[in-house]
Parts: sequence; structure tokens; C-alpha cells
Amino acid sequence: MARKKQRLVLRFPVGTVDEPITYTLIKEYDVMINILNADITPGREGNLLVEISGEKDSVDGAMRYLKGKSVEISPIIKTILFNQSECIHCGACASVCFPGALIMDTESRELRFSPENCVACELCIKACPLQLFELNFGVN
Repeated sequence: MARKKQRLVLRFPVGTVDEPITYTLIKEYDVMINILNADITPGREGNLLVEISGEKDSVDGAMRYLKGKSVEISPIIKTILFNQSECIHCGACASVCFPGALIMDTESRELRFSPENCVACELCIKACPLQLFELNFGVN
């Protein structure tokens, strides 16, 4: 069977923040949820940046369930561009990169960028003293 994996921003309306929606997705739809970032406050709207994966039919069913709960689903359509040739390998960006897309190689002492791990949180843009990162909008 075909597998499906995608990164999404889920925006939960006020009435759903206290419901076990993520648990239901995992238990009832047999999907894996990797929470990359969260901003959820009871009694207010909530946002989750997630990577969801599983069998295509399971992921599609999970999406229908979320829509039925009035959760707004937005695919991540922005990426980070990095001008690596100008990098001085100071590590400032790696220190703020929570998903591990930017890491310092301990042996070579050089910065390594793995775009497949990037969630486009934009923290590296603010951290880089040479402004070598930029936001790129496109289709996911």
C-alpha cells in the first residue's frame, strides 16, 4: 500500500483545543504524528506544526476527520534558502534550529544543512550574523 507523509500547520478553533484530537488521529486512523512546534492555550485557538505519515488511506481519513472538527489545514509551502558558500561556520543558526536541519559537524567544525529536516520556522534568519538565510515561498 502507498505511504503518505506531509508537513502541515493545523489551526484548532477555540472549541476543539480541549479535545483529544491528536490522540484520536493516532488511535483511530493509525497515523504517526510528529509535533514540530506547538502553540496551544486552553480556551483559545491553537496551532500545531506537524509531520503526519501513514498509509495513504489512513492519512486521507485523518484529514477528513480534522476537517470535520473545523481544524484548518495548511500545507507548509515555504522553504529556507541558505547561501552556504559565504558561511563562516559560527554555529549561531545551529543553536536555534530545533528540528536539526542545521548542525555543526564536530569533526570538520563546519555547518551542515539538511533541507529535508527544515520546517521553515525562520529562527535561522534572525540568528545568522551574515544574513545568509532567506525565506522562499513556493508550492510544497
